[in-house]
Amino acid sequence: MNNDKHNGVMVPEVNIPNTMRYAFDQLKTPYGIRDLSARLIYCNQPAADLLGAKSPNDIIGKYDREIDNALFSVEGVVEEFDAQYKRVISTQEPFSTLELHPHALDYPYIFKKMPFYNNNHECVGMFGYNIELTVYSLNDYVKGHMPGSLLLNKPDDTFTERECEVMFYRLQGLKSKEAAERLNLSLNTFNNYMQRIYIKAKVTEIAELREFCEKRNFNHYLPKRFLTKESINYSDSIT
Repeated sequence: MNNDKHNGVMVPEVNIPNTMRYAFDQLKTPYGIRDLSARLIYCNQPAADLLGAKSPNDIIGKYDREIDNALFSVEGVVEEFDAQYKRVISTQEPFSTLELHPHALDYPYIFKKMPFYNNNHECVGMFGYNIELTVYSLNDYVKGHMPGSLLLNKPDDTFTERECEVMFYRLQGLKSKEAAERLNLSLNTFNNYMQRIYIKAKVTEIAELREFCEKRNFNHYLPKRFLTKESINYSDSIT
C-alpha cells in the first residue's frame, strides 16, 4: 500500500473496490469517501451535484476548503466539518448531524458519517452519505435562524434526553414561560427541570449554563424527539 504525507503524518492509500464504486454510482443518494487527512477520494454524481460540481472528477482529490461551493464559504463550516471527520476517524464510531445552511442550500439534510476500513480492518478513512429531509417540521421547534450543524448524537451523558429537550429552547434565548408552553409543561414543572439541570452543570443562571453547554457541544445537540414528533407531551411529574 502506498502512503502520502499530510501535515507530517503518513496517510495510507485507500483502495476502493470497483464493485463498491459501481454500486454507489447507481444510487441517487449522495455518497463520499475521504482518507485520513479528510481529502475526498470518491464521490458519486449526486454528491457532486450537491457541491455544485459538474462531475465527481472536478472535486475528487480536494479538501473542502478547495471546493468552490457556497456551503464552504459560510464562516465556520469547513472547520466544523473537519472536526466531525476527525471525530469519526479517532473514535471509529458513526456520527450524524442535521445540517442547516439556508444561505447555501435550499433544504436541510442529515449527514451520516462512519469509519471506512481496509481488508485488514484498519481504519483508513471516513465514509459518509446525506439524507434529504422531505418531511421537515423543525421550524415548529427552532426559534428564528439557527444554521449550521446540529448534532444528532448526544455529546455525553451529563443530561438526560428529556433534560436536553427542556433546555433546548432556553439555550436559543426563549423565556421560561414560552419554552414551557412549547413543551406543554406548566411553568412550575419547567422550572423544576431547569433547577435540576443547573445542579448537574454546577451553575446558577442561564448565561453560565450556556457557557457550560458550549464547552461540551450541548448547544448544538438536537433532541431526537424534535425530528419525529409533531408535538411534545409531558405529564407534570418529573421522572
